[in-house]
Amino acid sequence: MLALSLIVSMGAKAQEARTDTIVPRFLINGYFFRELPKLPKGTPSYTRLKDNEGNSLLAIGLDVDLPKSAIRYAIPKEQVHNADQFLKGANTMATMQELTQTNVKADGSFYSPKAGEQFPSFCETDMDGRTWTNDSVRGHVMVLNLWYSGCGPCRAEMPELSTWKEQLPEVMFFSATFHDAETAKRITDKHHFTWTHLVEAKDMMSWIGTEGFPLTIVVDKHGIVRYAVHGTSEEKRAELLAKIKEANKE
Repeated sequence: MLALSLIVSMGAKAQEARTDTIVPRFLINGYFFRELPKLPKGTPSYTRLKDNEGNSLLAIGLDVDLPKSAIRYAIPKEQVHNADQFLKGANTMATMQELTQTNVKADGSFYSPKAGEQFPSFCETDMDGRTWTNDSVRGHVMVLNLWYSGCGPCRAEMPELSTWKEQLPEVMFFSATFHDAETAKRITDKHHFTWTHLVEAKDMMSWIGTEGFPLTIVVDKHGIVRYAVHGTSEEKRAELLAKIKEANKE
């Protein structure tokens, strides 16, 4: 009887702990809020984040510090449901923003490989620890797809991209992300993405600039970029596949 009472009591406490936490509406520079506080002047970025239960909030990144007058209304992390998941998502977004904006100039221009250019020199490592360079792909058509975990369209196209590898086994298909091998493997396994995955490829992320993920690049057997496109759609993927087949025939 005592044991039964203890189990019921423990269950009640666990339930109480679960219902005691809340999902805030905003996450601003690492602080959680029920309502939007008065924000200082700055350049904000906005991202909708979800936890693994489907709860969501709006993450706002500011390039200035929050004043103490706003921070005093913040909800303690301990009271936030799945706080660590939201904070991890916000950190990923901040990393993505930093890496992709590295070479964006004041006028908004940035470097990204373009058709007709020699593909840049690279030296990257895949999730199995193998190193790849321009010499590794010489004489082959190479396709490179840049993605990151917060890009829904990137994840959605992964199964279809894998069928390209089945159709064209002689083409060398690579994906590249700034995530570490463990994170990349978890995502690519879940979405059945079978390309060779370059991880912690931070230098390549600057090619995204202000255009957004994904970025897919087709390089011919001579190392010349044949096609490059930001974003994805049924039409863009069809055009990409046609360019790959065209380059592979030469």
